[in-house]
Amino acid sequence: MKKLFVLMLSLFIVLAGTMVFAQEPIKIGVVMNLTGPWASIDNPSANGAKLAADQINKAGGILGRQIDLKVVDTKADEGETSAAVVRLIENEKVSALIGYGDTHWVNIAASMAKEYGVPFMTPGATHPRIPERFGAWLACFGDNAQASAIAEYAVKYLGLKKGVIWVDTAVDFSVAVCAFFADALKHYGGEVIYEDYFEVTWKDFSAMAARLKEYQDRGEVDFVYVGAIPDNCGLIAKQLRDNGVTIPMYGEDGFDTPLLVETGGAAAEGVIFATHVSLEDPSPIIQQFKADYQAMFGNPPENAFAALGYDAVKLVAKAIEIVGSDAPDKIPEGLAQIKDFAGVSGTI
Repeated sequence: MKKLFVLMLSLFIVLAGTMVFAQEPIKIGVVMNLTGPWASIDNPSANGAKLAADQINKAGGILGRQIDLKVVDTKADEGETSAAVVRLIENEKVSALIGYGDTHWVNIAASMAKEYGVPFMTPGATHPRIPERFGAWLACFGDNAQASAIAEYAVKYLGLKKGVIWVDTAVDFSVAVCAFFADALKHYGGEVIYEDYFEVTWKDFSAMAARLKEYQDRGEVDFVYVGAIPDNCGLIAKQLRDNGVTIPMYGEDGFDTPLLVETGGAAAEGVIFATHVSLEDPSPIIQQFKADYQAMFGNPPENAFAALGYDAVKLVAKAIEIVGSDAPDKIPEGLAQIKDFAGVSGTI
C-alpha cells in the first residue's frame, strides 16, 4: 500500500507540473499614459485592451493559454516610459507590447522594443511612418488619411477653401498631421492662408485668436484647423469662441475626448474632427462592443480609443494564433498575414 501511495503521489506531482506548464499565460505588455495630458485617450484604450483579453480568456484563451496583460502607467514621463519597456521585456518576458495614442511616446517605446526584438502595436499613434522607423504596427489610420478626409470634407462638401492651421510645434503628432493637412488642402483646391504656432504647455491662446479674428473679419479665411493634444482641444475651442472667432473649427482624432465638452462647454458645439469609429453606428459589432464595455466598466466607451485598444489586443492574439507561437520573433509573421480583420474600428 505504501509503494502504491508513493507511486500515485509521484504521478500526481508530474501531472500537476504538466498542468501548470500547459497553462503558462501569454504575457502582453501594455504601456499607456493613464495619468497626465493623454489620460483621456489612453485610459479608454487600456480598458478596451482589458476587455479584449477578458473575452479571449473566457473563450479558452489562445493556443489553450490565457492572456496576462501587464498594464503600466508611464505618467507622460519619458523616464517612466523607458523603464516600463525594459521592465516588461527583461523581467516580465512579454511576448509583445501594445501602447499609446500619441506618436511621441511610441517613438520612445517602439524604438526600444525594436532593439529587444519584441513586436510593438500602437492602438492610436497615427504617424504613418512609425512602421518604417521602428517595424511597429498600427491598429489605426495614419495622419495622412485623417488629414485628407477633413480637407476633402471642407473643400468638396462645404465649399470652404481658405484655411488657417494651428500647429503645436512641441508635439510630433501635431507637426505631422498639420503638414499632411496643408498638402491635402492644396490637393483638393484649397489654400493655406497662414500657419500659427504654439506649444503644448500654453494655456493662453488669446493673441492667436485675436490674429485669426482679424483675418475672419476681413473675410480672408473660411476655417481653422487645429492640431492639439487632448488636454488642449477644449481650451482652444473655448478661447477661440470667447475671442469672437466664429468660423468653423476642424481638428484631428485628439479631439475625440470627453475633455472637448468638459473644458470647451458650449464652444465645443459644431467642432468637427476626424476619428476612428462612430460609436453611434448601428453596426452589430459596434453595439455589442458598447454593451460589453458598459458591462465591464460601468460606463459606455468614452471615445474611439477604447475600440482601438480592443482591436490591438485582438490583432496580436490573432497573429499568435496564426503562427501557433507567442515567440516575439514569430508574432510579426502572423501580423503580416492578417487580412480583412473585422475590428470594432473597421476592417483592418
